[in-house]
Amino acid sequence: MGSVPMAEESLVTRFLLASILVLSAASAFAQQAEDPLDRPHGGREGFRYRHHRNWDDWSSRRGHDGVHLRLFRDYDLAAGATVSEPVVVLGGTTTINGHVEDDVVVIGGHLKLGPTAVVDGDVFTAGSDPTIDPAAQVKGKVDQAVIDLPALGLGWGGFGVPSGWWPFASLGAMAMRLGMVLTISLLFTLIAPGWVRSMSGRAADVGASGVLGAIVEVLFVPALLIITLGLVISVVGIPLLGAIPFVLAGCALLWVGGFAAVAVTLGARLRGSRGDQTSVPFLDLLTGFLAITGVTIIAHFIGLAPGWMSPFGWMVRTTGLLIEYVAWTIGLGAALSTLLVGRRFILPPLPASV
Repeated sequence: MGSVPMAEESLVTRFLLASILVLSAASAFAQQAEDPLDRPHGGREGFRYRHHRNWDDWSSRRGHDGVHLRLFRDYDLAAGATVSEPVVVLGGTTTINGHVEDDVVVIGGHLKLGPTAVVDGDVFTAGSDPTIDPAAQVKGKVDQAVIDLPALGLGWGGFGVPSGWWPFASLGAMAMRLGMVLTISLLFTLIAPGWVRSMSGRAADVGASGVLGAIVEVLFVPALLIITLGLVISVVGIPLLGAIPFVLAGCALLWVGGFAAVAVTLGARLRGSRGDQTSVPFLDLLTGFLAITGVTIIAHFIGLAPGWMSPFGWMVRTTGLLIEYVAWTIGLGAALSTLLVGRRFILPPLPASV
């Protein structure tokens, strides 16, 4: 229960090790010893000469003409089969039950040597411990390099929850995102309180605003692609493409304004205020904002707890995201309806207590 499924851990390990190998391959060739007097050319020709020379030296020394190479694929050598070339597997599982007359190299994968396996050369693995049957014969040496991902902050804790600095990075990203939204929302309530109250009146109609916001969320990206394609095809509209980032920025601000209106509406209900000109949208905004995002904030702090609380933390985080999504959708519908219709709605007063 305390470890991530092997598929996820193997995928991360294979990707990291394969990337490291690709980046370091050139330097590995360049570091091989070479007599400077043997270089007939410089530049590109010298590069080709050096690499062919290194490969030819290795081939003649080992007595083979090639290599069995697998990239992100599994390799299986059946019992009774024999290969004379080296076996190199990157990011795949290697199962050997036959005879390999040269070296076996497995990086970013898992090596299995069966009881009938015979390896005349060396065995090298990087990424995980090899599984070697006691009856298997390895005439060379066995080397392995195991990368400790948890020590690098890249491992996985209990129930598949990332360990190390991942929870803190997630908490920081959440704080930055919510802090930016809250700052812009506060500016809206201070600079344009009437506009926020107008959208708050629209946000009170949860059904209409929610449906309109959901429709726009679904159609926004296709509409943007169609408009962009139309401007490109028309040729005349190509200069207008430069205005698209500004339009997107304006849409984002409009959306944040709608979210602020939802927070003000909810905060007014929770505080028992009227939500009209006599109310304080600043306090309503803070109250509603905490009510909407409180579950998300708590979930990220639960993510810092020990692994046994991880399932509960993920459930709380999912609930928080759903609450935020509903608020953002209603806010988008309220902002668009206020922008298009232009009417102003004030929240109705609370019924007087008997």
